[in-house]
Amino acid sequence: MSKPNVKIAVSFFGRLGPGLLLAATSIGASHLVMSPQAGCLFGFQLLWLVLFTHLFKYHAFEFGPRYAAATGESLIAGYARMPGPKGWALWILLFVTVAQGIGVLAGVVAIAAAVLSTFIGHEPFTGFYVILVIGTVLLFLVLGGYNWLDFLNKIMMTVLFLATIVVFVPAFPDPAEFKYFVIPSVPAGSIAVITGILGWMPTGIDVSIWHSLWTLEKHRELTSDVTLEGRWKIFRLSLMDMRAGYILSFIVASVFLMLAAVYLHGTPDKIDGAEFARSLAKIYTNNIGYWMYFVFMVAAFTAMYSTVYTVMDGFSRSFAEMASTLFPKLRAKWRMKLYWIFVIFTSAFAILILLVFKGKNPVTLVLDVAFLSLCFAPLYYGLNYYCVTRLIKEEKFRPGTTARLVALAGIVIVLFATFVCAAYKFDLLK
Repeated sequence: MSKPNVKIAVSFFGRLGPGLLLAATSIGASHLVMSPQAGCLFGFQLLWLVLFTHLFKYHAFEFGPRYAAATGESLIAGYARMPGPKGWALWILLFVTVAQGIGVLAGVVAIAAAVLSTFIGHEPFTGFYVILVIGTVLLFLVLGGYNWLDFLNKIMMTVLFLATIVVFVPAFPDPAEFKYFVIPSVPAGSIAVITGILGWMPTGIDVSIWHSLWTLEKHRELTSDVTLEGRWKIFRLSLMDMRAGYILSFIVASVFLMLAAVYLHGTPDKIDGAEFARSLAKIYTNNIGYWMYFVFMVAAFTAMYSTVYTVMDGFSRSFAEMASTLFPKLRAKWRMKLYWIFVIFTSAFAILILLVFKGKNPVTLVLDVAFLSLCFAPLYYGLNYYCVTRLIKEEKFRPGTTARLVALAGIVIVLFATFVCAAYKFDLLK
């Protein structure tokens, strides 16, 4: 590659940030657990669900950077201006943020610790790995905040993507199997997996709030007197960045499902329990060579570690911003303190949960947390839609007619899916 091309590539990579953080949050439990579990249990039959969730949830996530770039404020500021009782949306979401902040962090840490314990192999899945994962993430947050988050995430995403492609190429399935991307199917016994994928693929819609906050952190000039032309340039870059991360999420989710469908479907191996990663590793070692075991484990832990990192940062940013928006007097003195209070609070409770329930299947824990995310997805989606269609002043920054129709369809579909999955979960439907 010539020097000019190298400079262009480096410049482009440097501009990326929040979109890859979205991918890092996405490419974790949903991709490493739910996608392979779907492929292992049902072959290629649930491929349509990967496309379905990415397609109809797209605008829910895109509205985050769109609103931030167009207005110079986060979605949280938009939620504060919802019609009705003052601050009602923020009060609800503040409660949801606390509940999810603990539950989601516990879930992703459990998966990261399970991968690490399987990789090292010297001890069973214990609190040691849980504390190690959380402790090192806390250290990185203290040392560098967003800049470290941005830098490390780009390295982790590159490692994961390259390792995944290296393994997938020799395992490329029969092209006839790609029909399942567009042929919906609900195999018997698949509702639990479908619920998890709907709730957490590509990730919880609340991450759109984080994305708006990350966009403002990446482009700090948005909060100052930036010109309309400058704002438009950042807007275009933010959407390109977001779409790059979103496409990456879709590719990796599809690849993991197909790998499991090719190599694990119909075998005794299962994507379940604390050693689920060992079943996934067999795909690599049995078909390419034992050396790929190390590549996979590094890639798998990379995916989960980056997810823990972004989850810890994202929920804490959201909590601090919501609290300081509800109580403006807290903003100047307490905003950053609220961030660290929430980081410590959720970390401590996540450790406590995983130590008390250390015998609990981490895959089951993730599926339960994913269902919780699904329950609140329609609310987040609806609020985001209102923000970008009613609160953005310049028409050119608002979504077009097609985007609005797809978004409305997405809200209806997610709401319907929530009721159906809840009915199955509580045995109201058989």
